[in-house]
Amino acid sequence: MTNTTGEIAKALAALQAEMPVVPKGQKATVPTKSGGNYTYTYANLADVTEVAYPLLSKHGLSFTCAPQVSENGAAFIGGMLLHVSGESLSASLPLFGRTAQEIGSALTYARRYLLGCLTGLVTDDDDDGSLAEKARRTEVPMSDKTRRQMFALFARKGIAEDAQLEGINRITQGGYESRGEVTEQDAQRVIEVLKQRPDAEPQAGDGAR
Repeated sequence: MTNTTGEIAKALAALQAEMPVVPKGQKATVPTKSGGNYTYTYANLADVTEVAYPLLSKHGLSFTCAPQVSENGAAFIGGMLLHVSGESLSASLPLFGRTAQEIGSALTYARRYLLGCLTGLVTDDDDDGSLAEKARRTEVPMSDKTRRQMFALFARKGIAEDAQLEGINRITQGGYESRGEVTEQDAQRVIEVLKQRPDAEPQAGDGAR
């Protein structure tokens, strides 16, 4: 993101004034736990870009994104909205997946949502989101060694057990329902963040007498 955003802000305002409703040209059927199913319509990435790209170009805007790897080894996709003035806005989303299909679905899902986030274009959920969530859950589970290290750091930093899950979800941007679900990759991210946090102050009676 550039330090100045005056020109891109003007272009974005003009774009949003013209942005139409994206037609929902796709239909998905989702099975339920009871054995039934429900269907819904949605706009996929092709539907969204067909509407958005000509308008972006008209207002001197363009959109690009690319998968990247952070310093702690976590995969994410960075998106950027560019303006002919040289100004830009940027955002990113985490990526999950082990198989080519899961990674491809996560990329498609993230690209569509980044485009919507950076332009204000409203998009609808589709099965890419389900596949992306499934991909996260099928990653390598946390090892016993990593589990012990993470919990030891939580204790050393003075973070109570009932606050640990909230902290894990905040760091990983995940939706874990229990600490036992955390993947190895996400646990390593949590550990790196915890290492940078000051240790808790010793309580009375904890030190040498």
